[in-house]
Amino acid sequence: MHSTDRYFGNLLTEWLEVRKVRRFGWTISSFMAGCLLTGCSALPGMDGKASPTASIPGTLHASSAPTPARAVSDQEAASILADYVKRNNVANKARSDTLLASYEGGSSLTIDKADYASSRILYKTIRYRPFGYVRPVFRASAAGQRPLLLVTAQMHYKTTTEKEPTYLLFVREANGWRQMYAPDVFGGTTSKELPAIAVDASGVASEVGPTDRTSLLMSPADFAKKYAAHLAGKGTAAAKSLFATDSITTQDAVTRQRTKHFARSTSTARPATRYPSYTMRTTDGGALTFTTIERTTRYDVRPTQERGYVSHKDSGFLRGRYYTYMKVTELFQVAAHIPPKNAEPGQVKVLAAYSGVIAGSGR
Repeated sequence: MHSTDRYFGNLLTEWLEVRKVRRFGWTISSFMAGCLLTGCSALPGMDGKASPTASIPGTLHASSAPTPARAVSDQEAASILADYVKRNNVANKARSDTLLASYEGGSSLTIDKADYASSRILYKTIRYRPFGYVRPVFRASAAGQRPLLLVTAQMHYKTTTEKEPTYLLFVREANGWRQMYAPDVFGGTTSKELPAIAVDASGVASEVGPTDRTSLLMSPADFAKKYAAHLAGKGTAAAKSLFATDSITTQDAVTRQRTKHFARSTSTARPATRYPSYTMRTTDGGALTFTTIERTTRYDVRPTQERGYVSHKDSGFLRGRYYTYMKVTELFQVAAHIPPKNAEPGQVKVLAAYSGVIAGSGR
C-alpha cells in the first residue's frame, strides 16, 4: 500500500490506496479521494495494463478422491490451485462474469464481478499478462460436508514475483471447489512471519466455529463486529486497543485527517454476513480468521468561497466530479490472527486484505 501526492495549482491532492487488484493482470486500483479539488483539471485515469492467458471454463476438481482423514492431499491441492489459475486467466482476459463464477464464490465473486464491470466501463480493451503462484503451502481441513483448503503462495508474473504472499481459501461445494477468499498480505510481511496453521498427526487442520472463543481473545464473530466498527473509525479507546496497527485503518485515519477541512466524511461498516466466514486454529493456540466487512463512506463537500468537489480515481461506478457529495460502498476481505486469551500483547492483528468498490453515487 502506498499514497500518491499530486499537485494541482496550489492544492495538494492525495489518494490513499485501499487495495490494488493485481490478480487481474491489468491494474485496477481502488483509491479514495483524499481531499477536495477546487478549479482543478480532470483526474488521471487508471492504468490500462494487462492480464493473464489461459484455458477452459468448468468446475474445479481434485485429481483423485480425497483421503478419509484430510480433505485433499498436497498433490490434489496443487491440482486445484493450477486449475484455479488457468480459469482465472481465461476469465480475466475475457472479463467474463460467467467464467468467473465457475471458480469463485462468496465475496470474492462479488468484488471481482464489480471490478470487471468497472473495467468494461473505463476501457474497451485491455492489454494482458499471465500470472501464476509459486512456493505454495497447503493446509486442509478434514473431509466432510464443507472441506476447506488454505493455500499460502506468492503471485508470480513472467519475470517478477511478489515479495508478500497471498492467502487463497477454497471451499468445496456441491458443484466443485470455489475460491472464497484471496487477501494479499500487507507489505513488509514475509511468509515466515505469518501464523502457522495447526495440524494433527494426519495433517488435518482444525476449524474454529464463529462463536467459539475457547482460549481465544475474542470469537471470530466478535472480531468481525468489532473490526467493522474500527474500520468505520468508531469505537471506544479500549475497543480500538484490541487491534494492532494495520495498513487499512492507518491510511483511513490519514485520509480523514486530511479531508476534514474540505469535506465531512461519515462511514458505517458492518460484517457482511451474507458471505460466509472461515477460521482455522493456529499453532500458538490462536486462530486465523477470514471474514468480509461492508463499508459505506459519504463525503459531503464543505461550503467554501471557491467551488470544490470530490472525485474518485479509477472507478467506473464513480466518474467525474461531485460538487455536493460522493458515496462509496466497498467490500473488504480481511485475514486476521486472533491470539490466545493470555497472549501479550493482547491484540488481534489484521494481516491481509482484498477489497473493491461495489457501488457508488453522488452529485
